Amino acid sequence: MVRRRVALVGIDGFSPLWMDRFLGQGKLPCLGAIASGGATVALRSTLPATTPVAWATVATGCSPAVTGIDANLIHRPGDRLDRRLGCYAHRCQAEPLWATASRAGKRSYVVKFPVSYPSSTASFRLDGAAGWAGLKCLHELSSASAADNAAPGALAAADEPWRSDGDREEPPLWRGCWLLDSLWGGAPLALHVSVNPSPDGPLAVTVAEAADWGRVLVRLGPGEWSEPLTVRAAGRRGEGEFCFRIKVLECAGDPVRLRLYHTVVHERTGHSEPAEIWDRHLAAVGPIEEQTDPFVLFRGGIDLATQLEIFRLNADWLKRVSLSLLTGEPWDLFMIQVHFTDWAHHMLEGGLDPRHPDFRPEAAGRYEEALLASYRMADEVVGAIQQVLEPDTDLVVLGDHGQDLHHTTVHVNEWLAREGLLQWGDGDEVDWERTQAFAAGNFVYLNLEGREPTGIVPAEAAEDLKQKVVEGLLSLEDPARRTRPILTAGVKEHFEPLGAHGAGVGDVVFVCRSGYQSRNNRGDLYAPTRLLREFTSGHDHFWPFDPKIQTRLFAAGPSFRQGYRHPRSESLADVAPTLCAALEIEPSPQCEGRSLAGLLRPEARPFPATSTLMEVRPHAGPVQG
Repeated sequence: MVRRRVALVGIDGFSPLWMDRFLGQGKLPCLGAIASGGATVALRSTLPATTPVAWATVATGCSPAVTGIDANLIHRPGDRLDRRLGCYAHRCQAEPLWATASRAGKRSYVVKFPVSYPSSTASFRLDGAAGWAGLKCLHELSSASAADNAAPGALAAADEPWRSDGDREEPPLWRGCWLLDSLWGGAPLALHVSVNPSPDGPLAVTVAEAADWGRVLVRLGPGEWSEPLTVRAAGRRGEGEFCFRIKVLECAGDPVRLRLYHTVVHERTGHSEPAEIWDRHLAAVGPIEEQTDPFVLFRGGIDLATQLEIFRLNADWLKRVSLSLLTGEPWDLFMIQVHFTDWAHHMLEGGLDPRHPDFRPEAAGRYEEALLASYRMADEVVGAIQQVLEPDTDLVVLGDHGQDLHHTTVHVNEWLAREGLLQWGDGDEVDWERTQAFAAGNFVYLNLEGREPTGIVPAEAAEDLKQKVVEGLLSLEDPARRTRPILTAGVKEHFEPLGAHGAGVGDVVFVCRSGYQSRNNRGDLYAPTRLLREFTSGHDHFWPFDPKIQTRLFAAGPSFRQGYRHPRSESLADVAPTLCAALEIEPSPQCEGRSLAGLLRPEARPFPATSTLMEVRPHAGPVQG
């Protein structure tokens, strides 16, 4: 009997335009082999086209209205309108593929896959609580940060007199304490740092756990990275072992100028289930290296080269964990997600697109090389998995959404305030007793009596107010570009064909034109974005049928046709039933997608199609932009 197995690699947020370009240039050999030798299809993303929403649809075959994962952060009816919840597994209301496979007697292994944490329905689930959408992991002690001894902050010179540590008789050139703040309100993790002359010439930085230098963690020179370091500290769940790395960004001068960076301080164990499987692989894999977000870069703490090194640490860890699990465990379904391609676009798009005010032709090549580096790392992860798969195994690689330029931020809540529909209190706080409407993401919620805990809008006034908001959004015009930033808007019922009408969705849904994204915080109504200081690409506010926001699926193996290019785009909801057909199991009864029979060889043709999702075009109901 043939054993059906599927390995799925999710590459978050790659641009179909750049992916096609790099593939056409032969720069992604592993993905290129799948694309040329297997089946390819363009996929339409969700509305909003954002990481947790789209991957929840991939994993379940269900629209956002069914999964309940309908935004980056979820609004739960009955909560105040500005309260948002993280997209964890228990908030997904549809059965994910790993649970479907387990229920069918298959062994599923899930690594860092959005909306999988803290699920226990897979045969093995490796963390999954962070690394995407800006979420902080519940198993983190401290977020990544950079520190500078020349600026007030976490890295400060020591006050007490120097004492010899037994190895050095000469006093250090500089010594101090580096405090890594706890996410959970506990005492900071205190590291003690000294700078000493080195026999080889450059200065050497020593980092230790205790003031008496009882345990030296590492000695590094300028530009060097440490191996993973382990310390004992108190986290969210109490005392335990935590791991992280350090890079010496700069160490020079007289007086000494010292700049240090540390990766996320993450629990070494206790984050995955079953724990004993992680324990078996920890020595070969090494501790989790998950967070690759560019927020320290945006604050000026590190440079682009260091950011790419952080991507590399994650890519190498993903390769190690894939090889260890795929060769050491009896799996049938393997699912893993790569996220740094999404971050790369958010960082670099303004340097690649001439429409951005910070675009410089002479620098564009450097930014393209950095983007290509992130794609090549993702290609390496795919290649590492390819190398160990047996001939009976299908390999599927796909994205969740594309990318488009974000050159201008539209602060929709500032517009609502100008219209008298929102009243600000202190700072970013909203005065709910005088507020009729509030924007979050690409939704606008009415502060409705009887529905919202702060409700002031009478039910009989709701329809007129919705229409006022829709008309107002569509009439907005950016004076700097003489462009209307909103592509389409309407009451949420008009977006039901896309599944963007669930209980947590706002009363009004709007979609931005290319170049514009909305933000919920305060600021100028129209604010230009800054390259390498904030996101200069986006996806969640854009129309999912736009070719730039679509994505790709590449599949090769015994279940899939060779050299096949599907002639039209399909839905992300179709991925789960297609994988079920390859595994020869029934999709979940909730599944709304249909198996993509055109991609499959005749002997792997699926169960009857059950899709209820249909293609729609931009439409705003009675009012058009």
